[in-house]
Amino acid sequence: MKKLLGLATIFLLLSFTVKDSRLDNTRVYLATESTLTISGTSNINAFQCLFNTEKIAAPIPLRFTKIGNTHFFKEATLLLDNDGFNCGSRFINKDFHSLLQSKKYPTIQLELKKLAPIENTRKTLNALVEIQIAEHTNAYQIPVSYTKSKKLGVSGELALSLGDFKLKAPKKALGLIVVHDTIRINFDLKLNMDTVSR
Repeated sequence: MKKLLGLATIFLLLSFTVKDSRLDNTRVYLATESTLTISGTSNINAFQCLFNTEKIAAPIPLRFTKIGNTHFFKEATLLLDNDGFNCGSRFINKDFHSLLQSKKYPTIQLELKKLAPIENTRKTLNALVEIQIAEHTNAYQIPVSYTKSKKLGVSGELALSLGDFKLKAPKKALGLIVVHDTIRINFDLKLNMDTVSR
């Protein structure tokens, strides 16, 4: 009898795990009203580079496993063409692309690895994201807020160091104008979801 109960318990645990951790396939479409900016400061002023989200017209595939309340992503990559950023003037654009080494590395890659709830918060998740700029990749934990209406809204902010990616901030006017090491990525994304049949 004990053996039978033990086997039944194991079977129930296994069936729960398999059901809860199945691999789901989804496609995400980025709405044109989405915004994504990279901003920074120098010792004399600030700059902001806005990404043209119309450049991301194709659906973004997502493959993930859900275990409990946490999503683990097998495929969730967003590629941003550096040419899609507009910093407001030709000279700042030139410096921006020089900083990112756009001729050699024309894209920034963001890969979502995990989404997990944050304790005692509502409509806020902790996202583990790997960011590749030039040839260097770093992982960051980013608190993100979300809203649900006709579209899923996801927003957040990340401050990172240029030194994390071995990037050298440009100096102008014989070194009198210096760009600070910290830059910020702000995003407010509006998403349409489309579940893919398995």
